[in-house]
Amino acid sequence: MTGTVIFRCNVSASVGLGHLMRCREMARYLGALGWHSVLLGPPDSLRQPADEGLFAGWHSVEDRGSSDDDAARVLALCEAHGTRHVVMDDYRVDPGYQQRLRAAGLRWLQQFDASRPWMFQPDLLVNASPYEKRAQYLPWLAEPEHTRTLFGPAYAVLRPAFTGITARVDGRAVRRVLVAFGGGDDRGALEQALRTLAGQLGPEVTLVLVSGAGNPRRAAIAETVAALPAGQAEFHVNPPDMAGLMRGCDLALIGGGTMSYEAAICGLPTVFVGLAPNQERPCRGWQDLTGAPFLGLVGTVGDDRLRAAVSELVEDDARRRAMAAKGRALVDGQGTQRLTDALLERESETT
Repeated sequence: MTGTVIFRCNVSASVGLGHLMRCREMARYLGALGWHSVLLGPPDSLRQPADEGLFAGWHSVEDRGSSDDDAARVLALCEAHGTRHVVMDDYRVDPGYQQRLRAAGLRWLQQFDASRPWMFQPDLLVNASPYEKRAQYLPWLAEPEHTRTLFGPAYAVLRPAFTGITARVDGRAVRRVLVAFGGGDDRGALEQALRTLAGQLGPEVTLVLVSGAGNPRRAAIAETVAALPAGQAEFHVNPPDMAGLMRGCDLALIGGGTMSYEAAICGLPTVFVGLAPNQERPCRGWQDLTGAPFLGLVGTVGDDRLRAAVSELVEDDARRRAMAAKGRALVDGQGTQRLTDALLERESETT
């Protein structure tokens, strides 16, 4: 059986690019199965040459309008392509919106934001955060017997370069510290890291800062890095081999988004500073399961506290080694296949 899956994706400098990455990777897996994918939402400015082979259609949405307007947009695409399979990688799908999808008989997978629990009605409710448990969400499931919950890092969608990556050596001395906060606005996190950590972790330690091209603070960060003594910091914008760059680092200072799963599969010990309120629960989950310290949200963490937390890990080989092993045990790189097979009800074919 083959067909088409409609993806509704919300992505911007403020929201981040993780949603689009997940849609691309699911579309890649669907293509290998002979299915077509159609993307709704992201602006044309985010299209890459490889998207031509991933999506049979790319429909930008400049003005979302009301939930009713957007639901109608999704339903019209489903009708045009003769499909009932949908992936909603958009946290704005409120109960009224969901009711319209349910009434239309769609089978949909809903990625959701745990910071705003409301009534959920999808066939598949997904959150890869290590914090979420089905029991916590039973009061928020309109029909618990109808909605399957796919929670935890086993359902993390990763880019192909990470799924087969060779594990780094645990416990090695810290020489390179990754500092990255997604592909959009880092909200001052990179600037704080430079101010607090550059030249403060030892003469052999380099900060490896990574930003997306859409980060409005990018030029200022580049100027600051250029003014530092040689060897204190590097600045990479949309690096072509992010997996290789991460694997070459020894410690990470990151937010609680998609990169947290990439760090885990690389065995990269981590300090977390949440970029937005919806990252607080995932960061606390990582802290509980791996021991990775969560310091708080950007703008609430003092320079002294940040410096102390990173410095302590630089000096503690045993703690970093334990953290790396626990992270790798949680993420195996098969999340894309698990989610897609569940959406298409293929699991009986692949077990």
